[in-house]
Amino acid sequence: MQVTSDLFYNQLPEYKLPLAELIRNEDLFYQVPQDWHVIITDIKGSTKAVIQGQHETVNLLATGSIVAVLNFVFKRGITVPFFFGGDGATFIVPPSVLDVLMDLLLLYKENVLLNFGLELRVGTLPVQQIYSKGNELRISKFNIARSFSIPVVLGTGLSYAERLIKAEDYLFAQQGDVTEVLDLSGMQCRWDKIGPPENSSEVVTLLVVSGKNRTQSLVFSKVVALLDDIYGEPRKRQPISVAKLKLNTTFNRLNREMRSRMGEIRFFELIRTG
Repeated sequence: MQVTSDLFYNQLPEYKLPLAELIRNEDLFYQVPQDWHVIITDIKGSTKAVIQGQHETVNLLATGSIVAVLNFVFKRGITVPFFFGGDGATFIVPPSVLDVLMDLLLLYKENVLLNFGLELRVGTLPVQQIYSKGNELRISKFNIARSFSIPVVLGTGLSYAERLIKAEDYLFAQQGDVTEVLDLSGMQCRWDKIGPPENSSEVVTLLVVSGKNRTQSLVFSKVVALLDDIYGEPRKRQPISVAKLKLNTTFNRLNREMRSRMGEIRFFELIRTG
């Protein structure tokens, strides 16, 4: 597959086969270009913040870093894979947008600290360095609905990058001259909490790590297949449906959104948003 570096992810084929089957077929995964970079954002001390009842704020601020990145690359016709981690996010980006994205995220970091008193760590690592240390980073697109797909990754590359960036001795980047405007438009959550699926009282979240001597694709494929056997196909077990979506536009929630988007509460904008 011959594509330009910037459009590598744009032009990846999308696969509609079952997820367990996709993961098992390593031929459907493509090596991320060496000149791309991994960017990781992370709320430092998020566990303590969640214990103190700030879990919605932590989630919102982590989402903000995704919105900032996607809004910028979208205007340039570039699609980048990203992964939401609850208290942060991981991106894999081409070199042409790296510097601007880092400046925007560092600007967002300042906003988070000023308005919420939370520290957002922002770090980056070249994919070439990931490969030089013996790690793999291969990616595929899993089509889960019409016009919607998600990235699926194999290899130890992202976990290696995360360990380095979250280490105490990591040298974080310094903000340069920001020429772009931080665009957080579309950053909002109007929906109330969603309960578990019908006829069930459990929501299961799994973190699965493959052992060093085991093939990731086989291990993860077996786990996904087992979930399908126990809980049914994804479409049947997903807890989110149109019928369950209920608006929740409380002042506190709008307050958090406004502060993360603008850095201050603007009364008339708050009324318009609500």
